[in-house]
Amino acid sequence: MLLTRCGTSATAIHTVRQRWPAAFPTLAVKPATRWLHQTSPAHSPFTIAPLPERKFVRVQGSDAVSFLQGLMTNDMRHLEHSRTVYAMFLKANGRVFCDTLIYKRPGAEPADYLLECDAAVAPRLEKHLKLYRLRKKVQVEQDATYRVWAAFKEAVQEEEEMPAASELACPEGRLHVFKDPRLPRLGYRVLTDEQEPNECKTRLKRIFPEAETVADSALPYTAFRYSLGVGEGETNLPDGKCFPLECNCDLLHGVSFHKGCYIGQELTARTYHTGVIRKRLMPLELDAPHRLADCDPEALRDAEIKNEEGGAVGKLRGLAGNRALGLLRIEKVLPEGKPLTINVAGESVVRCRTNKPAWWPKEMNARP
Repeated sequence: MLLTRCGTSATAIHTVRQRWPAAFPTLAVKPATRWLHQTSPAHSPFTIAPLPERKFVRVQGSDAVSFLQGLMTNDMRHLEHSRTVYAMFLKANGRVFCDTLIYKRPGAEPADYLLECDAAVAPRLEKHLKLYRLRKKVQVEQDATYRVWAAFKEAVQEEEEMPAASELACPEGRLHVFKDPRLPRLGYRVLTDEQEPNECKTRLKRIFPEAETVADSALPYTAFRYSLGVGEGETNLPDGKCFPLECNCDLLHGVSFHKGCYIGQELTARTYHTGVIRKRLMPLELDAPHRLADCDPEALRDAEIKNEEGGAVGKLRGLAGNRALGLLRIEKVLPEGKPLTINVAGESVVRCRTNKPAWWPKEMNARP
């Protein structure tokens, strides 16, 4: 009680010992000095990976904001105080058409935006947007000016803070750094108009001097993204086969429930306000991923995931090394630790397990 009142500082303990020496014969004071040679753990290095399968569709014109506002899940007004937003384009039945990261085009007029999407999706997205253009004063076209890279940290110290995107600037202005709006752990997107790979790596090293640059593969980033349980692109979000809230669009700051109408809004809003989303994209870790290395990609697509009783609990949505992504029924796979299996037609069964991502709210049936 005395220690509670006086606190646990060295001064308080010394006062107690002076007044009641018999009661505290062995009470020791631990010095609170921080020595100069004691340093905090070193920050983990960035990994930089190219994303060659990501392309851009450019939307520009005086009506660009109102045009996109009526087509996507997020609110374009967020770009008044940020440089990028995450959103999805939906079909009329509320299913996902594609996901996108929307950037203010570097060095351009205010109503000029770049929509990042999968390379295979870009022609369809361009056609989709032109279908709804009508008499709006906008121009829609694919843009090959920029290449995109991802800069991320696989391990982040508990007290480590990621620098603001504005602090990571290239003196020549050839690289443009954007903080990923979905999750802090996803790091940064870097847009470069430098088409020569070696020159681009040199410039990236100036911004991230201790980074490990991956030359020609997006695999490290994909595996890292799967470990977080974040889907991206047509492989993870197949056209017309999933709903935005199942893909965690609400938890990744990709949908606004306060803006006006947009295509697919009715079902999305109704699902959200009922407060129940039974299936969501979740991370998977495989015990023997090499057994799926030679599988036909078509056979892996939508491979069934079962629990130990043999009941179906979801479908495979992506595989990268020993990491994968699955669309799983939440109540059947949580609490964590329940053994699961990936079952590919005509192939061996591979054991796996899932976990609840740390960035999810505690109660998944409650609105985040």
